[in-house]
Amino acid sequence: MGTATLTAWRLNPQTRLRRASSGGAAFLPETATTVELDEEAVAALAMLSTARTARDIRRSLIERFRRNFTVAEIEILLRDLGEQGFVAEARNVPAGSINRQSIIHDAQSLPPPPESVHLQINNVCNLRCPSCYVGLSEDDDGSLPLERILSLIDECAEMGVFQLALGGGEPLMSPKFAPVVRHARERGVVPNVTTNGWLITEELLDETAGGLGELRMSLNDAVSLNKTLIEEKAALLRARGVRFGFNLIVTRQNLDRLSELLLWAIEQGAATVNLIRPKPAPGNDQWYRRNAITPADSARLAEALPQLEPLFAKMNLTVDCAFSFLFHGWPVEKLRARGVAGCAMGERFATVKWNGDVYPCSHLRGAEFNAGNVRDKSFREIWQSGQVFVRVRQEINQISGSCGVCGHNPFCKGCRAVTQHQFGNWLAADYDCGVTPADVLKC
Repeated sequence: MGTATLTAWRLNPQTRLRRASSGGAAFLPETATTVELDEEAVAALAMLSTARTARDIRRSLIERFRRNFTVAEIEILLRDLGEQGFVAEARNVPAGSINRQSIIHDAQSLPPPPESVHLQINNVCNLRCPSCYVGLSEDDDGSLPLERILSLIDECAEMGVFQLALGGGEPLMSPKFAPVVRHARERGVVPNVTTNGWLITEELLDETAGGLGELRMSLNDAVSLNKTLIEEKAALLRARGVRFGFNLIVTRQNLDRLSELLLWAIEQGAATVNLIRPKPAPGNDQWYRRNAITPADSARLAEALPQLEPLFAKMNLTVDCAFSFLFHGWPVEKLRARGVAGCAMGERFATVKWNGDVYPCSHLRGAEFNAGNVRDKSFREIWQSGQVFVRVRQEINQISGSCGVCGHNPFCKGCRAVTQHQFGNWLAADYDCGVTPADVLKC
């Protein structure tokens, strides 16, 4: 009896890998997709800079991890990742086309680079949305000069950062926006942008053609949504072939309209719809009190998600990390495949404010979370050895109460900005998740 011929696989030349202490992540710039991986899966993908079969990979994994792996489980992993575009059958990948920088190797004793850096280009906006968490200025004085932003992007590229999340204020108001997008793309860091959409024009799209990974239009809480304007901008983006999506803040006021809003978003041709949890900020106190999600709201949303997802046959329905509790009870393999990683502050994510201050989270404020300024130090130095980042990485695993003992904690950790607002303690339990104490004990 002959032996069946196994498929040889290679890494997609665009795939970026990030190793961490207990696994890592793969990122595909073309679709701005991240998938969580365990340590064995990261090792398997790192082998695919040259064509290998599941049997070849199995031998190497057994030698490295000293446990048995079956050809079938490796083949399943490769086919799943192949469907998402991270790997491909070797005959479909030209020899020698793998970018050496696509595989980010371990650095001894140093923290892995952030997957995403949120960069506020400016601190001004043409709108004043009640939900906004940014303390806006009347003018853009004091923001980082373009030269420092470009050198910051160079640092990110050298470190192996996957994505740059451009925001503001309203980033499209800044003359720095187009040069930043072009430079990031040239350096291999995918620039994505969140905008209110009002300033999207043919001229701007010409300036940034081929540069943006994804453009996200913010729908805020959809209370004062200008559908006509957003539909016009969506039509323009579709005509220009620009990948775009929507950010929607889910509140107690719009939860009953969620299906309606999602169907409308799908009709516009969005590639992604991202559901965002309300966050407290000094300038949105009244709005937050009226709209913050309660435990009952969270439970309803978790129950609704499985019914909503079939609507997204050709689009991604995602949630921000503060909503990671919605996936409580899911198997680990499914969580990783979906990219659920929970709170990423200080470990996978950092924010560079408009004035150069660096924070581990966009929503935590105050001197205790200010890690330094990129005018005075390199971003690499602040990220790798800054006291705030060192402390956050140590203390993030010391969350108290039900969050601390919950089996879902490694994929969630609640929202630290919410608990800081509620209790003055960023390590307190997040009681608005909707997971009951009995459910926690079942973990």
